[in-house]
Amino acid sequence: MEFETMYVRTEKELRASFLNQPLMPYIGANLSAISPGKAQIEVAYRKNITQQHGLFHGGVSGAIADNAAGFAAMTLMDREKEPLTIEFKINFLNIANGERLIAQAVILQGGRSIFHGESKVYTIKEKNKKISIRKYLFKNKGRSYIQKTTVNKCLRLILGALK
Repeated sequence: MEFETMYVRTEKELRASFLNQPLMPYIGANLSAISPGKAQIEVAYRKNITQQHGLFHGGVSGAIADNAAGFAAMTLMDREKEPLTIEFKINFLNIANGERLIAQAVILQGGRSIFHGESKVYTIKEKNKKISIRKYLFKNKGRSYIQKTTVNKCLRLILGALK
């Protein structure tokens, strides 16, 4: 999908914004790739971000999925706009055991006030990718409400992607 990116942030500005969030450095997250409408975040395995079974905690998976989608949207927004998550759903499809988690996000549709995106989180174990999470993220760039027609478009988008 093609997006207009005339007055958007530079990669340097996006990376600085990423590092300005206390949670990302705290969990050891790295913005490993960024391009118009896409972002990738990686986290290496560390014991302090696991749950009681030694697997990556679901909250870490959700946080990097959310952030990757937010930064993918941010690449398409004017400099004076900021993304805000207004809804997301998460499906855990496999256990998150591995050496690293990688969240890859892409913006599926951009509008005047709402962006629709998808994040997929993979675990890397012995050089094999395994899908761990899939989620849809709806972005708002300044408004605090959703119009009924936009919700219907979101539902059609989700149902179409599941076919």
